[in-house]
Amino acid sequence: MVVEEAMWTWERALPLKYVLVSEEWDGELIVWARCAEADGLFVESAPRRERLTFVGCAPTGRLLKAAERARHRSGEPVDLGALGLIVDFPVPGADPEGDPYDTYDDHHWELLTPVLVDCRPSGVDASLLDLVVEAEVDGPVWRREPADAEWRLFNGGGGGSLGECRRVEGLYGNRPFPESPPMRLIGCEPGERLLRRLVRPRGDGDRVTLLAVDRTGRVMRHQEDMPLRVVASRPSALGGALVDLWLAEGPAVRPVPAARPVWDAWFEGPPTEPGAWAAFPSEGRAEWAAFAAARQDAGRPLPNPVRHLDGRHVTDVQGLMCAIGEAVAGPGGLYPQCWHTLRGCPCGGDFPPAPFTLVWHDAEVARRALAAVTVDTAGETPYVDDVLRLLARVGITVELR
Repeated sequence: MVVEEAMWTWERALPLKYVLVSEEWDGELIVWARCAEADGLFVESAPRRERLTFVGCAPTGRLLKAAERARHRSGEPVDLGALGLIVDFPVPGADPEGDPYDTYDDHHWELLTPVLVDCRPSGVDASLLDLVVEAEVDGPVWRREPADAEWRLFNGGGGGSLGECRRVEGLYGNRPFPESPPMRLIGCEPGERLLRRLVRPRGDGDRVTLLAVDRTGRVMRHQEDMPLRVVASRPSALGGALVDLWLAEGPAVRPVPAARPVWDAWFEGPPTEPGAWAAFPSEGRAEWAAFAAARQDAGRPLPNPVRHLDGRHVTDVQGLMCAIGEAVAGPGGLYPQCWHTLRGCPCGGDFPPAPFTLVWHDAEVARRALAAVTVDTAGETPYVDDVLRLLARVGITVELR
């Protein structure tokens, strides 16, 4: 069974919202529990700003332009957009003449909302720069800095190169492991496996997938590899032999509370009316796009040779993604394009099944709202122009109105 394509139900008057499942090595599907509600799924993550120093940096493209702006702003922070960082290093003890996949390893990070707070000639080489950056560091916690490493900077996840540096101070060693707050599942109907586990608790816990389903039982979203460590269980106030389960930790990645109205909207089923995403702020629009991406049929294009994009509410990047997806594949739809190509990703992007004409109404709304946004590696093209260039490259004729 393909879990995401299943329709999940139970014989109760309460709406079913969540299902805990896992898959055995032989493909057998284990249903651990069906649940009516979850408390603690929506969490406001506390941003952790860290200060890193890119030592001996040779920046290129938009990172070089940002460094030049910082040197003329006398300490005023410069927004850097999204940055990616990869550290390549030889595996200790590996045969240098062997397969490169076995002799080299790498560490990856994303630097979220980074700003450049200082730029100065480097102490290791006056022809290079030391860049002091404040950002949220997203990625694994590596304790030991590798030797003989190459430190490479990229234009966000999957983007083009933005230069290299000798090392990054503050990246290794001191970062705490991220904590996953506890969560309570309310009104659960345990499966046989979970019933046995509740009678005979075990300390380690299994790895399960949390499925969020809509009112019809269709899977809306899923969170894989979640630890099922039940620390307490009680009869549920919802009655009906249901129980409430307290988990030691919930999913590693959770939506913010501002996204809850979007979940509520999609719980009623995929949208049927256009423009429903427009009522939400940027965080909600990003969540809307994530729901569209999770749909099995989200990228199925409309048959019309001419599609219309309603641009009245395209006031942010997230809104543009929602509007294009809706124009191409209908309400709640997705345009299956790798948007990292705007950042210089070498994948080339995804191509629509057939060329079509996209009539972009009220295009000036997006052009004004996104005038200061640029994500191309060179840092020269406004965001809307990058999008138009990409659409033209994949065969879409855009008419701006």
